[in-house]
Amino acid sequence: MVNVAGKLQGVWADLLMPLNEDLSVNHAKLYTHVQTLAAKGVHGLVLFGRCGEGTAFSPVERMELVKFLTEQGVAGADMLLNASAANMPDTVHLIRKTHSLGVQAFMLMPPVSDTDATDQGLVDFFSYIVGNLSGLNLRLYLSSQVSPGAGDLNARVINELLSRHPLSFQGLIDQSPNASHTLDWIRSFAALLPVYTTNDMNAQVVAGMGIHTGISSYANLITKLMVRTVTASDADKKISVTGNKIGDDDLRLTEFDQLLAHLPQVPALKYLLSSMYHDADWLRVRPPLSALNTASQEKLGKAFKKFNLNPNVY
Repeated sequence: MVNVAGKLQGVWADLLMPLNEDLSVNHAKLYTHVQTLAAKGVHGLVLFGRCGEGTAFSPVERMELVKFLTEQGVAGADMLLNASAANMPDTVHLIRKTHSLGVQAFMLMPPVSDTDATDQGLVDFFSYIVGNLSGLNLRLYLSSQVSPGAGDLNARVINELLSRHPLSFQGLIDQSPNASHTLDWIRSFAALLPVYTTNDMNAQVVAGMGIHTGISSYANLITKLMVRTVTASDADKKISVTGNKIGDDDLRLTEFDQLLAHLPQVPALKYLLSSMYHDADWLRVRPPLSALNTASQEKLGKAFKKFNLNPNVY
């Protein structure tokens, strides 16, 4: 990797997971994919994030994959592990175990909860985790939920947590697809903590603001394009005839994004990766997700062929 130790910089690939017939993770194939992404310039790896179907995997399964990757020589400093679980003890146990294997950075989301969740309950939830990890050299990142709801992070909860634990969190991760939500977080909290986005099109927006870090699902397929999009300065772009800065990469990223319009993102990306690798293990998803139906696969496959994925460029 080309990660700067101790920081989230550049493109962190939100890894898709190849699954065996019994729906366990195929460790060897994932490692091969990691090697491919590293060769194309990703800066770090997100394990069991949204695209890694994180909530569908147990703490034990996550620990087993971390152990395997470290045994293959992947540095713990190059991993950001989603340690979120439905309960506090599992989260604490997972962080302690994987930290002993060398992982330093962890993503923490609110537990899936009902409408009875309160701001105070969320503050207590994260405070318990922080309090039971004291003494460890960790980098904890507060993250919004993939699907925002009543129990998601909000400004009141974030401010209270930063007040109670001023040195415990190293950044905020916004998983909202809404660029205005990400920009609100940047305006509200960037003076206190870095704010990162998991939405590839939003990464393009914040890169234009000088924030050259993004957690990218698209990096599984268009790795080099995402590296250029996230890390390039505005000066690197071309000047259009109208005087606006625009580049071929902007257009290609938009074109790729439109391929996935109205499709469930994880099954769609896994279908494309299974096609690129000619390997059905990449096609499988864990319930409650399901693979794309035949008609959607055929339509997406035809559109992807027209996209013309040049490995020297993407």
